[in-house]
Amino acid sequence: MKQKPNFPPSEKTHFLVSGGGKGITAENTIALAKAFQSSFTLLGRSELLGEEPGWAKGLDTDADLRQSILQHYKKKGKKLSPKQMDQKLREVLSSREIQSTLNRIKQAGGEGRYLQVDITNVEDLRNQLNPYKTKITGLLHGAGALADKYIEDKKESDFELVYGVKVDGLKNILSLISPEQIDFLILFSSVAGFYGNIGQSDYSLSNEILNKFAHHLKQSHPSCHVLVIDWGPWDGGMVTPQLKRILTKKKIQVISLKEGTETLIELLQKPNSSSQWVVGSPMPFPSPKVGSDLQSYRLFRRLSLRANPFLADHVIGGKAVLPTVCAVGWFINNCEKLYPGFRFFSVRDYQVFKGIVFDQDLADEYLLELKETQKSSGSVTFEGKISSESPTGKLRNHYQASVELRKTIPDQPQIQGFELLHESTQNGLQYYEDKILFHGPRFRGVQEVFNLSPSGLTTRCELPSFPIRKQGQFPVGSFNPFLADIHLQSLLIWASSQLDSIGLPLKISGGTQYKPVDFDTTTYATMQVQSSTNHRLIADVISHDEIGNIYSNVEGAEITLNNKLFDLFKDNKLEKEPAWQ
Repeated sequence: MKQKPNFPPSEKTHFLVSGGGKGITAENTIALAKAFQSSFTLLGRSELLGEEPGWAKGLDTDADLRQSILQHYKKKGKKLSPKQMDQKLREVLSSREIQSTLNRIKQAGGEGRYLQVDITNVEDLRNQLNPYKTKITGLLHGAGALADKYIEDKKESDFELVYGVKVDGLKNILSLISPEQIDFLILFSSVAGFYGNIGQSDYSLSNEILNKFAHHLKQSHPSCHVLVIDWGPWDGGMVTPQLKRILTKKKIQVISLKEGTETLIELLQKPNSSSQWVVGSPMPFPSPKVGSDLQSYRLFRRLSLRANPFLADHVIGGKAVLPTVCAVGWFINNCEKLYPGFRFFSVRDYQVFKGIVFDQDLADEYLLELKETQKSSGSVTFEGKISSESPTGKLRNHYQASVELRKTIPDQPQIQGFELLHESTQNGLQYYEDKILFHGPRFRGVQEVFNLSPSGLTTRCELPSFPIRKQGQFPVGSFNPFLADIHLQSLLIWASSQLDSIGLPLKISGGTQYKPVDFDTTTYATMQVQSSTNHRLIADVISHDEIGNIYSNVEGAEITLNNKLFDLFKDNKLEKEPAWQ
């Protein structure tokens, strides 16, 4: 197996760059030359002219070039059509751009050569690459093509063009350049692949294949530094001035050449655990038509412990238990899928009837029923229930909730009367060590506890990110169930401190989200007690930043207290871990 790569790139690195002669990929290639003084073999379909035709020499503007073309062919007794004239002009301007790229690579401290080749033609590619392929230690696949049309207007040739350059082109290159010999694989993908985009079904599909391939290659060739970047629209390249105006009107920011190239270099200068990066604004969803009829939906899902690695960190009494916030996310994610462009805003009347335990009573499948109760052009409200049949055929209700989606989310409000009093700060991680909090590493986000009093407390939270494959069937979307769990752990901390008891969740009267929060973000959870007895605790929990801007608030979170849970919380390891996917 190949040893670790020569990281980061250097003057010893030789990049093969598809689509590298012109446009955005060329600008990034020049940035690589400046940063690392590497050498490059550029691939492109356009011809690099050995010598420009006489009529083009010394002329720069389109007008002068066109006039010179007319005079040249007029002297020959020939008349060019507008299409033929455009073709002649493109050949010269294209060749000049390629030569300029090679010159700028040299000026930046690198070395470059250009090969005219069609990467969708593997024989052509083989013939051109053979003299150079043993030198190649890095690959940047930046070639792309567009054929934007509504899907009903797409022709087979449109798909073959777009898919061929992005997917078949990469496949052909890697059939000739073994992944074993390269230290760096950089794939230029698009936010269209990550978010989807109207009119770009073929382009979206092709780029998403690149995304998935990057993850696959990283698993199969861990010694290769793999990077797939889902770029938003750039200021240049395929973005014409007219398209830029449209994007600006839609509030989609374009990526400047400086910002984009600096991002690429930054990602190549330090090792990172993630192969995929999204850079730029998300693509807007087309506004769905919201009819007046109220619809109902029945969605089935099979659950398994093996498919959800994170459950190894949510074990009570030796059994994996579905976090209640994952059930909330189950409702939210499916509601959002039904109305793209709408986002989660609030949940009401959430209740746990019978939690899901991954043991012998796990059902063969679970039913999520959603019923629209209100909707307008700006919001949709659902009532939902999750149920299953027991092994004996008995109906079991697990969770219920009401979820509201909105097209526009209000601005973040401010928490009132909040102060960070650090005089009596406690180490939050100690609560996990003492099994007051039974949670494993992926749920250990409480870093500090302060403001602890009979009326409530505040926690400082930060939860490290972990791969989406470890999130299993409950991946983070607009709602982060893992971080929500961290904030609600404040109830267990308070109950232990003030009541010498602990509990499990039962109800949430309501919850509102103003802004999603990513992993690796410092947040604060301020818990305010509504009421408490020996058997239950009801409290509000507000998630906010250091200066009091509210991310979300939970109203009437209720836990059932039971001292017998102390022993069960201590038994927080699976009796037998499955072979995780």
